[in-house]
Amino acid sequence: MILDLAVIGGGPAGMMSAISASQYSNSVYLLEKNESLGSKLLLTGKGRCNFTSAKSIPDIVESFGKKGRFLYSAFTRFSNQDLINFFAKNGVKSKTERGQRVFPVSDKAEDIVNCLQKQLHLNKVKFIISFPVKNIFLRKDYFLVKSTEGRSLQTKRVVIATGGLSYPATGSTGDGYTLAKKLGHQIILPMPALVALFSGNKDVRSLAGLSLKNVSLSFFRENILLTSEFGEMLFTHSGISGPIVLSQSKKIAQRLADKEIITAVIDFKPALSGKELQTRIYRDIHSMPKKEFQTLLSGLVPKSLMPVLLKNTGIDKHIQNSLLSKENIENIVRFLKSYSFFISATAPIETAIVTAGGIPINEIDQRTMESKIVPGLYFAGEIIAVDGPTGGYNLQKAFSTGWLAGKSAGQK
Repeated sequence: MILDLAVIGGGPAGMMSAISASQYSNSVYLLEKNESLGSKLLLTGKGRCNFTSAKSIPDIVESFGKKGRFLYSAFTRFSNQDLINFFAKNGVKSKTERGQRVFPVSDKAEDIVNCLQKQLHLNKVKFIISFPVKNIFLRKDYFLVKSTEGRSLQTKRVVIATGGLSYPATGSTGDGYTLAKKLGHQIILPMPALVALFSGNKDVRSLAGLSLKNVSLSFFRENILLTSEFGEMLFTHSGISGPIVLSQSKKIAQRLADKEIITAVIDFKPALSGKELQTRIYRDIHSMPKKEFQTLLSGLVPKSLMPVLLKNTGIDKHIQNSLLSKENIENIVRFLKSYSFFISATAPIETAIVTAGGIPINEIDQRTMESKIVPGLYFAGEIIAVDGPTGGYNLQKAFSTGWLAGKSAGQK
């Protein structure tokens, strides 16, 4: 029997693609290499699943940068509101939190996965687990899909929704790149898009566990500003992470790949200019001249940051505030406004939240997600070489491109 459609990959893009296609066809098969569906989806949003953004479609498109226009058709055909309504209609209500991030009310990613699985059953999608696809052969009127164990099936159309290279334990091991390349597609080198950054600086590593809010983080090559963002970040045992690190990490990964020397600079007090901060410190000195410097410091920085500030400024924590010199105060301001350190590497791509790279968008029809090189072949989700920041954007991309690829393939 020749199937109408085989969807390869049981993540959000693959499941939505199969559900969408099943509205037009009775022979849709979903092939998943793992023993269960939605493994990576269960990890998103720290298990809470930030599945979309409540922002407007133009704002969501813009968040993907210059390549975002490619997704406009997918986002308008199956929008964030369509996705929210889809889950609500099928028993999963949502809530919107800070930054317009949308989560299930239950804060449970498994509710999203269970909902998708239920829809697969209701729409009579057949899915085969533990079916790692090794090859796709193009025949005259169909595709021959073969697994690593030698099992095979024949299908008129194929959707590749195998994800990227991040979190390989969930099945994202880059299989789709190999399959697409064998069928004639180019592959843009996969790189980590949302990933922690490493630093060899011992002071930075000593701050592991320190979380900061309302700080500014900038990256420089020599004295040239590359990128800068305001928000939250976190120190780790290897370097830095958190929202404003992840969102800038793709640009830094590209620079590091080119062997450029990258410096990170933190402004701990971005709301104050250097002069305003200096005035505040003098005011604190005058209000408690007999107190030790560490007392003044406790009102300026978190306790775990004090040893690093003292080391960098060379000031004795026991010195009386009234004895602080002009040079001491200038050093304090300099540290608080521009604490700098080198970035040595990104964390491994396997730990990235999202993989950049994959199938070039100029090889895919944005109106259908069909390959421009191989008729009957479609792509959905992370394998497409366009990625967005944290905040539900990449999952919306997965669901929207999955829905459009499935609909397009199913209608044919």
